[in-house]
Amino acid sequence: RNWIQSYRDLPILCNQWANVMRWEMRTRLFLRTAEFLWQEGHTAHATREEAEIEAKKMQEVYANFAENYMAMPVIKGVKSESERFAGALDTYTIEAMMQDGKALQAGTSHFLGQNFGKAFDVTFIDKNGKSDYAWATSWGVSTRLIGALIMSHSDDNGLVLPPHLAPIQVVIVPIYRSAEQLAQISEKVAGIVAKLKEPGWKFAEYELKGVPVRLAMGGRDLENNTIEVMRRDTLEKETITCDGIEEYVKNLLEEIQANIFKKAYDHREANIINVDTYEEFK
Repeated sequence: RNWIQSYRDLPILCNQWANVMRWEMRTRLFLRTAEFLWQEGHTAHATREEAEIEAKKMQEVYANFAENYMAMPVIKGVKSESERFAGALDTYTIEAMMQDGKALQAGTSHFLGQNFGKAFDVTFIDKNGKSDYAWATSWGVSTRLIGALIMSHSDDNGLVLPPHLAPIQVVIVPIYRSAEQLAQISEKVAGIVAKLKEPGWKFAEYELKGVPVRLAMGGRDLENNTIEVMRRDTLEKETITCDGIEEYVKNLLEEIQANIFKKAYDHREANIINVDTYEEFK
């Protein structure tokens, strides 16, 4: 009562409270923010069957991207009536488990029926010449996938990025004691870089940035025609010959991609418990 001097003050207080709530939401980086980048699609169909096929197809598209590019295993399902998108007849979802054991909705595809066609008067002339309301779908993913990628794979050393998505896949670090030695290593490394670029692999820097493979070459490596290889997913190091390095790295990147997925999959399976009764659930 002390705050509200008149009804005129009420909208101001409500607006201030709304701003506080929006500010709170902004702290959930990538996951729930005031503004975000969104990939969204809408389709309209002549029949219910066509629309349902489209909605399920997009669920598969999102699941394929999550698992084969993000190396993030997902569970495909259908939302309950209370959780489905408002106005939808069915909401198909992909759900992933993060390293903290919490589930994250990673993408949705909605079968809207004719509800939106009727609400917005979207009609078409069917093959029999009759007017009907369109059967519609809507589907999308957002920058939440970036948060999902970070929470699924990364560790205390920084990012862990799957090679199929990493903008930088390999970094080569020269280790030298003199300008002369640097020049010799640089000359040697230039040939390796050229070989690695042939199959399309990219380069730059840092474990912190999640670069999947780090190659290091020092004076002894130069003498022995060897190079040190460190893989970001396990932090394991080994020294190998420079001969055939491009094929070795190519295969290693695919091995890392598979290993990152398996690690996330095993974590999810270890934290799923089946229950048959409400008592067991409690």
